[in-house]
This record gives sequence, C-alpha cells and structure tokens, in this order.
Amino acid sequence: MEPETTQTLKLGSTFFLFTKKGIFLVPEREYKQIRQRENGYVCLKRKYLSEIPNRDTERVTCIVCHGEAAPEDLVFPLCRKMHYVVCKECMGGIHEGTDERKAFCPYCNEEQGSKVCREEILDAVLSLMSPQTLPRLELRPDMEVETVTRLTHETRVALSNVCVSDAFFFKLLARTVVEITNIMSLFPHDNSLDCCAGEFGARTGKQTKVFIGGGYTREEMKQVYSNIKTMPSKNIRINAKEIHANEDGVYFLLKAWAIAGGCSPDLFLKTTNREHIEEFLEEENTSIWIGKVKTLRLAGYALGILPKLKLHEENVFEELILCAHNDRNIAEILKKRNNSILVGKVKRLELTGYEIEILSKLRFHEENVMEKLMLCTASPVVIPGILKAKNNSIWVGKVKKLITQHYGAEIIPKLRIHEENVMEELDLYADANGNIADILKEENNSVWVGRIKKMTLTKCAIRVLPKFRMHEENVLEELELEADSNGDVAEVLGMENNSVLVGRIKKLTLIKYAVRVLPKLRMHEENVMEELFLFADSLGNTSEILKAKNNSILVGKVKRLDLRWYAIRILPKLRFHEENVTEELGVLTGTPGETYEILKPENKSILDWIGKMKKLELGWYALEILPNLRIHEENVMELLELSTDKAEHVAEILKTENRSILIGRVKKLGLVGYAVEILPKLRLNKKNAMDELCLGAYFPEQITEILKEKDKSIQIGKVRSVKLDEHAQYIKDKLDFKLIPKK
Repeated sequence: MEPETTQTLKLGSTFFLFTKKGIFLVPEREYKQIRQRENGYVCLKRKYLSEIPNRDTERVTCIVCHGEAAPEDLVFPLCRKMHYVVCKECMGGIHEGTDERKAFCPYCNEEQGSKVCREEILDAVLSLMSPQTLPRLELRPDMEVETVTRLTHETRVALSNVCVSDAFFFKLLARTVVEITNIMSLFPHDNSLDCCAGEFGARTGKQTKVFIGGGYTREEMKQVYSNIKTMPSKNIRINAKEIHANEDGVYFLLKAWAIAGGCSPDLFLKTTNREHIEEFLEEENTSIWIGKVKTLRLAGYALGILPKLKLHEENVFEELILCAHNDRNIAEILKKRNNSILVGKVKRLELTGYEIEILSKLRFHEENVMEKLMLCTASPVVIPGILKAKNNSIWVGKVKKLITQHYGAEIIPKLRIHEENVMEELDLYADANGNIADILKEENNSVWVGRIKKMTLTKCAIRVLPKFRMHEENVLEELELEADSNGDVAEVLGMENNSVLVGRIKKLTLIKYAVRVLPKLRMHEENVMEELFLFADSLGNTSEILKAKNNSILVGKVKRLDLRWYAIRILPKLRFHEENVTEELGVLTGTPGETYEILKPENKSILDWIGKMKKLELGWYALEILPNLRIHEENVMELLELSTDKAEHVAEILKTENRSILIGRVKKLGLVGYAVEILPKLRLNKKNAMDELCLGAYFPEQITEILKEKDKSIQIGKVRSVKLDEHAQYIKDKLDFKLIPKK
C-alpha cells in the first residue's frame, strides 16, 4: 500500500491540507478546482505556472493535443516540476477511457501517476498558489480565507472556547505554535472531513476513542513538546469513551486534561520515557483527579503516576491493568508503604510481570469483590520482593476467580483472602518444577484457599494440591487435573493412598498422567459425585494403577462415569460405595484390545453392572463390549448411543446373527457413523415403545451392509419420533416401525 502523505480536514468552508511541506488553508471554491478528479490528479489555473523560476511560461501547451492554455484555463501538471501539463478536455478523455493515449513527463525518470507522485504535485501546486504565509490564525467555526494560505512552524494558532477533532488539534500541535485561552474540548475524529464542531461543549455525546501521541517526526516531536510546556494546565476537555495516550501524549494528557463532571473516559496510558511523567512525580499523592473510571491501563513508566491519581469515592474499576516492562518502571511505587495506594473497588486486576511486586502496595475497598485476579510471571527474578513477604500478608479481599501462571502460583500463600469468600474458580498453571519450588516447602494442608467451586490445576501445578486447605464445608463443583508427564504429579504420587483430602466433589476430571493420582485422593465419606471423567491417552497414564488389586480404589458414589481411551483398563480397579447407583456410563477407546480386561470371565460382574445403566454411550472399539452385556429384557434404558467413524470398530459385531444382541427397553436409541450398520443385530423388547430413534450416516459406505437387508426386516416396533440424517434416510424402507403419538 502506498503511504499517504496528505490529510484533508475541513473547518466551515475552509479546507486544511496537511502535506509534507506544510499546512495549507484552501477556500472551498479553490479546493474543488484542485481536487476535481476522483483519481487524485491535481488541477490549477495556468496563470500560477508563471511563478515557477527558470521556466518559459509564455506558452503553456497540452502535451496531448498541443493546444495553448489561457491564464484562467485549468491544467493538470504531470510532475512536481511541472515540465508538462494536460488540458482539461484531454484529461477528461484519459479519465473516461475514450482517449487511449498515455500522458507522462519525458524529463522525469521517477514513477509517474502513482499516489505518492500525485501528492508531491499537490504539494508543489499549493506552494505556488500560496506565496504568502500567515503569521497568526484565530481558529473559529465560521472562519474563511480568500486565497490559498500557508501555515508554518512559526504561525501562531489561537484556540479559545472551541471544540475540535483530536486529529486536527494534534496536527496543529506538531506543526504550528498553539495558543490556548479559556477552555477548549476535543472530540474523536471520524472519517468525515469536518474537524470542528463549533462552540465549546459540542459533540459531548460522542462516545468513541481519542488517540494522543505517537507517529511524529523528530522535528514535530520538538514542536509538540514546546507547545505542551507553554500550555495552561487543565484547560482541555475530551469528549470520548476512551483516551489512549502514548509516550509524549501521556505528558500532554496529565498536564492539559480537564475533567468535566465526575466521570472520565477509560484511560490507556503508556510511555517508555521517564521524562514524560517526571514533572508529576513531584506532586502530592492523589492530586490528579480522574473521577470515575471503568478501565485504567498503565504501562511502562506511566505506572509511576498511579499513587498520584485520585478516584471518585464511589468508583468501581471494571478492569485495572498494570504493565511494567522492567523494575525501573515500578521504582517509584516500591518506595511507598504497603497498602497505601488506594484503588478502591476493582472487578478485574491483571498483573503479568514486574508489576506483581506492587500488589502489596495497593489498597482495595474493604467491601471489594474481585471478579478476576490474574497473576502471571515467567521468571522469579521479576518478583523477588513479594516472595519475601509473609504468608497471608497481602489483603485481596473477596476474589471470584484467581488465575496464576508459571511463577504466579508462588504468590498464593502470600495472599489474604476474605474468610467468607466463595471462589468461583481457582486456576493454576505451572510448566516447570521451579515455578512452584517455594510453595512446595509449605506444610501440607496449610495454604488457605477457603471455599472454591472449581479448581483447575495444570501440569506441575498439580503438585501443590496437598498444600491447599479448603473450608471444611466446601463442595467442589469440579476438580480438574491435567498432567503431561509423570514429573508433573511426582509430589502427589509419593504420598499414601487416600491421603490428599479434597472433600466433597461433584465432578472430578483427570487427564493424562493426572489419572495416576486417583488412588491418592480422599473424598468426603458422604460424597456423591455427579461425574467422574478419566482420560488416558497412553498406557503410561494407567500403568501404576493397573498394578493395584481389583476393587481397591475407592471412588464412592458416582452417578456418571466417563472413560476415554486407555482409562477403560482401570475400571476393574475402582471400588464404588455399596449403595452406589451409577446411572450413566460413557466409554470411548481408539485402540483394539483395550476392552480385553473387562471382558475376562472374572469380570463378569462388571458387564452385569454396565448392563443396568440408564444411559450408556459407547464409541469406537468400546462397541466390543455390547455383545457381552447381559441386559435383562425388562431393563429400561433412557439412552443407548453408539458411534464410530471406522468400519473396523464394528467388524466383529457384524459377524453375529441378526437380533442376537438384546438391549431390552430403550427410550432413545442413537447410532452414528458405521454404528448404523449394527442396527439389524439389536433386539428390543417386543413391548418397547421408543421415544426417539436417531440414525446418522454421513458417508455412503456407512450403510453398505444394511442396504443388503430386506425391506421391513429390521424390527423397531413402536416409536414416537424417527430422525434419519444424511445417508441414513436411504435405509428407511429396511425399517419396520409404527409411529405412535408423542407424549
């Protein structure tokens, strides 16, 4: 994309053209002449060419038709030196395509006709049309100029009681001497040309973003800084939903911004230069009024002004984001006393680097409830001070969701959480043993985390599980542990079985090597688990458990059991409560032979147990279990769902006799993929009235065998709803069923 060198803005009937060479004020009638072509070609009256030195201007002819132009005729220069021009009539033909000839300057070697070239021509044309510069300009909504006029770095632009766009104001700030008297306001620039809304206070309802600072040349930066230094304090109001200030823009904002009323836009401040905030570091704490702010982001040295900000006493931060790139960014704050920087009520606080060190300096409202607290750092070098803090010394109050990553877990013992806090989620991720070296030194059951609804520990973070102490009446909605290696769970595996107290749990999810810790967990004796989900993607995930005796790993009462891949192997090892009634079982395994263990004669009781399920879901090679189940003819199953996308998963079942696999009474039967092929092998109770039959075959080969059956040969019986997806609709004639009214 070609760079844009010119921006055009409009104030009343005057156009402001900001080009490389300067700022040009152009009357509307002149602008329409100059910019009369949509393709960007620049036009001017032939008489202005007489201003070009060392050029024969007595006769100016069109390079296309060779016609001579009169002084008032409009011509189109072909290059910035204006060696040749094209008349208006010929340019019209070229533009409309009726004239196939190409016009170019034979003297200029650079690329012609490009956007950059046309911008350079515009610069040259405007310079010709504005031999005079304006020493001073008072900016008013109704201002007009008679001829093209040029502003320079020495031009003084006076602003008083006006409302202008941010883009217009900062361009003036970078290229003229700006004088502000009384109050003025800024509004976010949109895609329109208008850069002035009129009198002060206009467009107060405009709710978009204002961007301050950045994108200046070195010379423009000097001009901006010079203007800001001489600018009166607190006399610019900004009407926007968000203010983004970068680098020198931070200095401008803190010096010039005047807040109207008690509410402020969301603030995003970032600077890598300490000079931009030095002047304000000398001021008293809480001396910079920002009122009510929903989102505040301070990055780099902008963090240093945090103690200087004064909030409305009823302020509630939706989000407070602090970002320090190095320890120098927080040097000023570290000098403050602990618990001395009032931030009040904060819903979300994210600390992901050096700024974690200042957590102890922050003071939250005593009734604060934080929806999310995130602590993340990839190096202990970043947080040496906070690691030396005493345990339970950093007050954070009530926290709904606490997330730590890498070394962030080390900070948990330092936090003091409200004793009545109920945490929605505690999520810890640590991918190296060093991430948790200090917290592992704590005594087991010593790190208070109170009441928690969901706990997620990933990789090495699992090793800190024994250190946590939850409220004695806590009920975990879900405990999820995921480990990629044996080392991730080493600390727990070294403990005795049933020694890691986790209390009451509704859902327990163990993924990969985390499956190994199952024998170590101790649930409350009256616990009733809604779901136990075990996923083992390799033999190594289950190798230690397979050494245990059958029926030796107590899991208590479980309503739904979900076993994925190699996890099916440990089913004989599980011991359920004597009063347990598991109603749902889901099994999915993609490796042949994984069901071998439970198909052994000595595990016949397991097959009987599976056959009593109210909901049974079997996928892939787990379908091998189906013919071996002893389901009573009067058994009522709420759901039987069988699915697979590979033919080999049903190969053995297809060798059996039709109607040889008794499934009794079933309310909903779902067969997906190649599992549709085994429908003829199933035998339902003759009195069965099925609520729903769902068959989904998504490739023709998934119904190859069933198409060989005779029409009306597959007995379904009574059914209230039949759903045949994709290719399954082609087997409808093979089915023998009677539709009955829905309940």
